[in-house]
Amino acid sequence: MKVSQNKVLGAILLIVLLSAINGVFKPLMVSSLYVMQALIVLYCLHIFIPLVIFILFYTNIRDMFYKPAAPAGPNTTEFLLLIPAHNEERLLPTLLSSIHAQNYPASLVTPVVIADNCQDTTATIARQAGVTCLERFTKPPSDKMQALMYASEKMAITSQARGRVVCVIDADCRLERNFLMELDNMFSRPEAAAAVQTYRYVNNTFASDVTVLDAAAEALRQWLLSGTRKLFGMDTFVYGLGFAVRDNIFGELMRLPEYSLAEDKDWKAYLVEREIKVDFCPAARLSYEVVDNSQAFQKQRSRWLAGHFETLKKHGFRLLGQGLLHGKFAQIDFACELLQPPRSILLFSILFFAIASFFFPQYSLLAGWTWWVLAVVFVLYGFIGLRLIRAKRHHYLLLLSGLNLMLNILKSVVAITFGKSSQTWAATRTAAKQA
Repeated sequence: MKVSQNKVLGAILLIVLLSAINGVFKPLMVSSLYVMQALIVLYCLHIFIPLVIFILFYTNIRDMFYKPAAPAGPNTTEFLLLIPAHNEERLLPTLLSSIHAQNYPASLVTPVVIADNCQDTTATIARQAGVTCLERFTKPPSDKMQALMYASEKMAITSQARGRVVCVIDADCRLERNFLMELDNMFSRPEAAAAVQTYRYVNNTFASDVTVLDAAAEALRQWLLSGTRKLFGMDTFVYGLGFAVRDNIFGELMRLPEYSLAEDKDWKAYLVEREIKVDFCPAARLSYEVVDNSQAFQKQRSRWLAGHFETLKKHGFRLLGQGLLHGKFAQIDFACELLQPPRSILLFSILFFAIASFFFPQYSLLAGWTWWVLAVVFVLYGFIGLRLIRAKRHHYLLLLSGLNLMLNILKSVVAITFGKSSQTWAATRTAAKQA
């Protein structure tokens, strides 16, 4: 009988303890779910507001892209084109030919190829084309930022202004004929911005399903993110290749104390914190080649995500706090971009809460149908990207493969969270492809 009483007493104590735990942790859990859902809605607004602006002002934005501004005067800007190249013998000749074909005085253009740890004929091709070539041999790992820092030292690019504009161009690019002329128009105008991001598009858009989706994503970045911001005179983002900046500011960027694999975001963080505006020049166009198979794409995307998360930890919350405290919209905008999860993760979260709202409506911040509306808008977002690259009808079926893409991105995010992501640069094109 005594044992039975002890069991009853123990059961009562256990029930009381569980009730207490449930009373404390259940409200916390529900609150956390609400906060998570609210953040998802805010992230969606950061994407969908430019989408709405793009639809409402499409004609105005299209004119910016297809009606270049009148020349500001005679071409006077001196350009220093820095071209990091790692085993790029296949693609470099096309870029150099496009530079020599520029509708711009050759005396004002200095192309510099940084042959970074090359085992092929990249350096020979550069010299045969009559351009300056800097060869660099180091112990691995090496990355693009290190190559640019090396060129900055060798070309004596300091924080003292010399009137030049430095433009970073990848070796797999091709410049349209008026690229430098349009950049000169930007930098020659009164009160011109000290930094400019040019228009980028994928050259091998229809090489594979991977390149189609990559090209559509790039078009969305250029038209919806940069285009809508340009329309309202706002600061734009930096996307690495095609980024042009005054030489003294470039010298400052090359002397940053630390940087991640996403060096363009480190540059933008430095510029936005010092209130140096980055303008967008949709008339200065260049194309670039993307990887055409899913394995290389996943490798590249994992490295990009690792760099993004590293930059987020360094700059995201700090810039958001500074922006809110001092009313600096450009800092808030860039911080929101850093804090934005990958689009695939965002869509996955929307679908999760849409399904969960059906079974547990009491825990849903929004009505169930609202989540499905957000999912449909995401599909519309993808359709517009494909429309911008003039995709064929069958390419729209690629949106159905989004689940596989979401799962791969999710795997990369999990790997990064547990510190298993790549922390060093590695080439995404194979040696066989380079040959």
